[in-house]
Amino acid sequence: MMGEEPRSRWNGVRKIWEIIDQLRGEPGCPWDKKQTPASVQTYLVEEAHEAAAAVRAGDPEEAAEELGDVLFMVLFLIHLYEEESRFGLEDVCELINTKMIRRHPHVFGDTSVESAQQVRDNWEKIKAAEKQAAAKKTGEGNATDSIPASLPALIRAYRIQSRLAQQNGDAWNSMESQAHDFLKSSQDLAQDLLDGTSPAAARFGELLFQLVNLARIQGLRSEDCLHNHLNELTRKGGCGE
Repeated sequence: MMGEEPRSRWNGVRKIWEIIDQLRGEPGCPWDKKQTPASVQTYLVEEAHEAAAAVRAGDPEEAAEELGDVLFMVLFLIHLYEEESRFGLEDVCELINTKMIRRHPHVFGDTSVESAQQVRDNWEKIKAAEKQAAAKKTGEGNATDSIPASLPALIRAYRIQSRLAQQNGDAWNSMESQAHDFLKSSQDLAQDLLDGTSPAAARFGELLFQLVNLARIQGLRSEDCLHNHLNELTRKGGCGE
């Protein structure tokens, strides 16, 4: 598989597109023919979660299968939009190509970087500038409004903090300041619990948000940290399985 020529790779993508043509054509498949972008998007989310789980599990065969499901759903959605003359596969490719070139100035431009963290920082700066420009153009919201509310909470918090850090880095990127805030908040919450006080749910949310940011400053994604811990707990039989 790894030794295949590029031409055969594109033949594989073409075959998926041809299958979708048949599913959506005559006589086709009754279920596939009635789908719309709105009805299909939920399957894209589900398939993406399953693919991420397969990657985390470290099983290449399962990952290949699940990534195939994601690729199919992406192409299926594009096909639906193309049928409506909204946009086509070429438009999608052009948009992502332009974006990737713009967000990698150290590869396609003359920007210099010395570490992967600098690459990540530049990415977030460019992305924040894009969102701010878009918000200014439409006159609506701010740079964090474009972060989907449907994301898992830990990922959403990470994305919001990354965006805010580009706007006010000194406050959000200071390990000392953030660690002190977390220490005080956690101690206050622990004391209330020991005293028999029932803290509001918002207190737990605030503490989790602070913890996500501490992990982010350390170059870690809290979603991955928690998944790794849960996987380890499961392996040790700590879930009663």
